[in-house]
Amino acid sequence: MSRIFIRFALPRDAQRLVSDGVFSGPAPAGETWEARIAKWLSEQQAGRRVILIAEDASGLLGTVQLVFKFPPGYNDPEAANGMDIGMIESLRTRHDAPAAVTSQLITDVQAVAQKKNITTITFCLPLNNDRGIAQVKSWGFHEFRIMPEKDKMLAFFRKSLV
Repeated sequence: MSRIFIRFALPRDAQRLVSDGVFSGPAPAGETWEARIAKWLSEQQAGRRVILIAEDASGLLGTVQLVFKFPPGYNDPEAANGMDIGMIESLRTRHDAPAAVTSQLITDVQAVAQKKNITTITFCLPLNNDRGIAQVKSWGFHEFRIMPEKDKMLAFFRKSLV
């Protein structure tokens, strides 16, 4: 196994995240994965989020985002308020990525959060994702809210970094 590097995302990563298999499967309704990733990159450029990339000699292995403030129209100050609460989003790994990649991305995104004076981080998962919920709890997150969406229930978790 080659050495894994964690770095900030660059504009050239939008296409690679798809071609390397980090984002696969059905794209969000009405857009391509590349277009969605380009939006996230523009939000990173505007200072509303940070996107980390895991990479080795084989290509991109995974990604995670830390949202400081949601784009206009998506306000949720309990999840990310632009000051001291940030939300982890889009934690994804390639199907053949080493298991350690996910843990390293979570560790590194928490370090970034602390450097940005984030004192609480949040995470959201579908309530029926038992495996994901168990993983999030193992990272020290605790459930604080359940919210219905039109086709599923969402569970919100938070963790104090202080």
